[in-house]
Amino acid sequence: MPQTKKSVRGAGGASRPGDPEPGDPDPGDPEPGEPPPPSPQEGRLAGGGRGGVELEQGDPDIVKSPSDPKKYRFLELGNGLRVLLISDLSRANENEEGQQEESEGDEEEEDDEEDDEEGESSASSDEEEEEESDEEEEPELMEAAAALCVGVGSFCDPDDLPGLAHFLEHMVFMGSEKFPAENDFDAFLKRHGGSDNASTDCERTVFQFDIQRKFFREALDRWAQFFICPLMVQDALDREVEAVDSEYQLARPSDSHRKEMLFGTAVLIWSGPTTAVGPLFVVPVRKVHALTISWALPPQVKHYRVKPLHYISWLMGHEGTGSILSLLRKRCWALALYGGNSESGFDQNSTYSIFSISVTLTDLGYQNFFQVVHLVFQYLKMLQNLGPQQRIYEEIQKIEDNEFRYQEQTDPIEFVENICENMQLFPKPDLLTGDQLMFHYDPEVIGTALSLLTPLRANLLLLAPENEGSCPLQEKWFGTSYSCDDIPEEWERRWESDFELNPDLHLPAENRFIATDFNLKKSDCPDTEFPVRILALEQGALWYKKDHKFKIPKVGSGSDRWSRSSSRPL
Repeated sequence: MPQTKKSVRGAGGASRPGDPEPGDPDPGDPEPGEPPPPSPQEGRLAGGGRGGVELEQGDPDIVKSPSDPKKYRFLELGNGLRVLLISDLSRANENEEGQQEESEGDEEEEDDEEDDEEGESSASSDEEEEEESDEEEEPELMEAAAALCVGVGSFCDPDDLPGLAHFLEHMVFMGSEKFPAENDFDAFLKRHGGSDNASTDCERTVFQFDIQRKFFREALDRWAQFFICPLMVQDALDREVEAVDSEYQLARPSDSHRKEMLFGTAVLIWSGPTTAVGPLFVVPVRKVHALTISWALPPQVKHYRVKPLHYISWLMGHEGTGSILSLLRKRCWALALYGGNSESGFDQNSTYSIFSISVTLTDLGYQNFFQVVHLVFQYLKMLQNLGPQQRIYEEIQKIEDNEFRYQEQTDPIEFVENICENMQLFPKPDLLTGDQLMFHYDPEVIGTALSLLTPLRANLLLLAPENEGSCPLQEKWFGTSYSCDDIPEEWERRWESDFELNPDLHLPAENRFIATDFNLKKSDCPDTEFPVRILALEQGALWYKKDHKFKIPKVGSGSDRWSRSSSRPL
């Protein structure tokens, strides 16, 4: 499947690509001689709101989803800080509606049970008053959130102080001149139903918090002081060094972290981002056979309007007839295949962009892993020979447009965390769309990226328990055992030549199931409180529940399988 989404992050986790240098052209601007790209507001996203109702947007220059009820206002302060203010009144309305429904339900219950409750004690009455008091405070539990993205990360660490950026991320929370008590901010958040987090990536450090709305202003003042006048108290130094080290120790048993570190030291440092090294044979922590083929490319963030790596990953991760995975499964060589760029700070930054293909191998696939690699190279060569396909690009574009148009709202703290990173990458109109939409087809940009994915530029990494005992090298930080061998001469000669393509590999057929009409059909059945059985067969039953509240063109489905010999689901 295509590897397209952002990775989930905790402290020290992954982030986003690097900043444009001051004075550089805006990454959203067209290249010289290139026609200006069409606005996402035109055509694809026109109309399509819930019930065709246009919602007031706030700042009209910021393109947002038709289903997004929030309002946005963009500011740039005198010190150069770019700020995005977000107002979401829909949550307050939903809260009030929910309260009203609960209140009506409570009144009905009280009427029905009034006679039964006459004999209850006064203690019971006190409990009811407390419950009513809690319910009255419910609207104040509305969340407010803020996030700050600083353009400094682990790539800025001095050579003799690795981990300094991550350490400073911890230290700023240890009090400020205005609020000197250590952990005062965390205690304030805890008292008022809030939370906070921070993460250090290669070129970014992100801080975020959320709290009940009525305490947001006070929390914002306490939080801002960390970046205005942090104390960096001496007493906390050793303790926070240990905290950073504990996160490092938790990451050490992770094969994905080990693989990333090994790739960074053995490939990017040894050979540079444009030169491949021989196959790396690695001893994994888990018992798994996994093959990774990766290429280090020039930075691709400036092509965010075209997203060439997303287009290529869609084809590499295709699982239907003619795909790499379908052929590997026929031969019982692989269980899964993922391709693309994760958009983490390590995979995409201002120095390089990584494109990788990861294959989960069967035991038989492990024994034939060079054959697996050859199939991947054959598919890539086929794509290079055929060139970029506008039909396929537009299919992907429509799917992304549909997802964006009807995207579900996320928690405020997650939303601001994501958007504040986008503010360092994209111009104002694309703050909400730059990481999601494919704006316009450019075969030259796609073809250039595709032409770099050649066998002689590829880095091969094979994780297998069988490598234990034959890997004399050890990575410095994670202690990963590995060896670096030469590619067998037979395969090297083949990949240097104009090798033949497997006839079973071909492009995916036209996708006829991409939705284009989102008008809701007129209901042909009454509204029901519970699902209704609409089909009953010996093999099973089908139940249906119509949504009469949100009225959007989405379907949710689920299934339970039961054994005839058991009363429990399988």
